[in-house]
Amino acid sequence: MAVVMERAIKRYLGLSGDTKPTTDTPAGSTFWETDTGATYVYDGAAWGFLWNAGPFRATKTLAFTGAANLGAVGNVPLFTVTGEVLIVAIVAFCTETLVGATATLALGVTGSTALFIAATTGTTITINLFWVDTVPDANGVALPAALKDIAITDNIVGTVAVVGVTDGTIRFDVLWRPLSSNGNVVAA
Repeated sequence: MAVVMERAIKRYLGLSGDTKPTTDTPAGSTFWETDTGATYVYDGAAWGFLWNAGPFRATKTLAFTGAANLGAVGNVPLFTVTGEVLIVAIVAFCTETLVGATATLALGVTGSTALFIAATTGTTITINLFWVDTVPDANGVALPAALKDIAITDNIVGTVAVVGVTDGTIRFDVLWRPLSSNGNVVAA
C-alpha cells in the first residue's frame, strides 16, 4: 500500500450487516457498527478492521425448542471463534424460563464444554436470572473468574445432557478482544 494522506475524513455508523460506503469516501474515514461496537477504517481502497479498539460485543439470543442445535441433547452452537481471542466477559441472561424436566445445560467451548459454567439443571435457569454458575442469580452478580479474561481458540457452545431443553430463551453476550490478527467472535 502506498502512503495516503487523510483529509476531510467522514465518520459513518450503521449495523454490521450494512454495506460500507466506498464512493466519495476519503482515506481515514471510519465506520462504527452500532450493534457490535466494531470500528473499521477506510484506506482509500478497502475497509479494514480497527484492531486496537474494543472490547467488541457479540450477542446471541437462543430460543430453545428441543430440535437439533436448539436444545436437543448434544452441543448447541452459540458463537463461531476465529483465531485466538480473549473473552473479556461472557454473560447469560434468561428471558424465558427453561423447560425440560431433568435436562442440564453447560457452557464452554468445543473440546471443553464446561469451561465457563458446569452442567446446571435447566429448570433452575428461570426468567430474569443471570446464569453465571450452577445456581442462577437475580438482580445483579459479580462475574466469577470462569466467565472473564479467558483466552480461547474454539467455538463457544452450550451442551445439553440427560434430556432436551424444549422451551425457554437465554441471551448470551460476549465482550472480546482479538489476540491474533484474525481473531474474531460472531454469533453462530
